[in-house]
Formats: sequence, C-alpha cells, structure tokens
Amino acid sequence: MTYVDKLRVKNAVILVTLSLLFTNCSPVKEIETNVPNYKLVQIGRSKNPAVLFFQDSYCSQNDSITNWFVKNNYQVIIAQRLNTDPLYILNTDHPLMRASDGLALTTALTNYPIEYIAATGLEVHATVNWFVNTEVKGGFLFPFYKGSLKEYLVECMYKSNRVLPGYPATIKPVELIQLLETTPAPSGTFGNYSLRFLQDIWQQQPYIQLTSYEGELIYKVVR
Repeated sequence: MTYVDKLRVKNAVILVTLSLLFTNCSPVKEIETNVPNYKLVQIGRSKNPAVLFFQDSYCSQNDSITNWFVKNNYQVIIAQRLNTDPLYILNTDHPLMRASDGLALTTALTNYPIEYIAATGLEVHATVNWFVNTEVKGGFLFPFYKGSLKEYLVECMYKSNRVLPGYPATIKPVELIQLLETTPAPSGTFGNYSLRFLQDIWQQQPYIQLTSYEGELIYKVVR
C-alpha cells in the first residue's frame, strides 16, 4: 500500500469516527423564556417527551442522570437559577419564590411535552411543594439525604462528617445548626442558597410529604 493509499484510509477512519461521534451526540440548545434569572438548556431530540430538570449545581450526579434520561428517549430541559448577584440571592431566595418560578417555567414551556419534573440535591426541597400540583406524570427526585436537612446535620455532627462534601464552602455542622436556629436567619449564603432559604426548608421531610402523591415517583439519595 502506497503512502497516499494509507493516508486515504487514515482519513476515512477519522471521518467515520467523527460521524459516529456526531451521531451519538445529543442536540443541545438554549431556551429563552420570560422567567428571569434562569438558564435553560435543552438536551436531546425535541420530538421526545421532556423532563424539566432542576439541578443543584454541586451535585456530582447531574451529568449521569441527564445521560440516563437521554438514553431512555427523553429530552432534558436543564433549569439552573443564575446566582451571579449575591444581593439577588439574599433578597429573593425563598421556597415560595422558587415555587412561583417553577410553575412559571412549566407555563412558559407549554410548547415542550413535559412529562416529568426532576431535581437533585437541595433543589428537591425547592421543587417538592409545587410539582405535585402540576399535570406532569411524576417526579424524579435525587436528594443528598433521605430525611430532613436538620436530621442530616445532626447526623453529620455526631459522626464528624463534612456537611455536603460536594460544596466548595465548608462549615461545621454545629455552626450551621446554630445559624439556622437563629430567628430571623442571619444574612448570608451557603453554596447557591441563602441561609433564609435553608432555614425555611431545614425541617421539611420531602419523602414523607410525598407519601400521598398519586403520580409516578422515583426518590433516590445521591452523593
């Protein structure tokens, strides 16, 4: 085989490889809505049923969960709250505000066949109060712990475990407990969440709260 023939074969292999890569890649595009301070990204084929996915940006399983949805013939609409302005977080981060945003997003996305709501990490607390009142088939919820945030912090304290190890900020469990027991909650943030938000949800029991939910439900703890 001549050098030219070898080069042709090599180029052909490269083209085939690239073709396979592009075939396996899912379409990705940004979605614009009139709901402020949210970034929406669509992954997967638009003809497939959709999952509206509220991601805790510090959950290490976000990509794996997204890939699982896509492989099972869903398109995924990833919704992430923009947290570039600390004052915005402090002034607006409240479960009722997040519930209002969630309902507004489902309304704004009526052109997409949303069948399920998904959430990871602390976003589960922000999602559980409102998605049960929508017409979706069910929810996929992936919290960091099964019970309440308060129970989790007490467990971390007694076992000397780090609080939410995926988060860049570090705080001792007893210190966070003391902050959340202060009324009103002090001004400040932990990760992408205000202390006021954490105080409002830290005794919430999403798993127990959903026992009467009649839709389809996956509830699995992730790290």
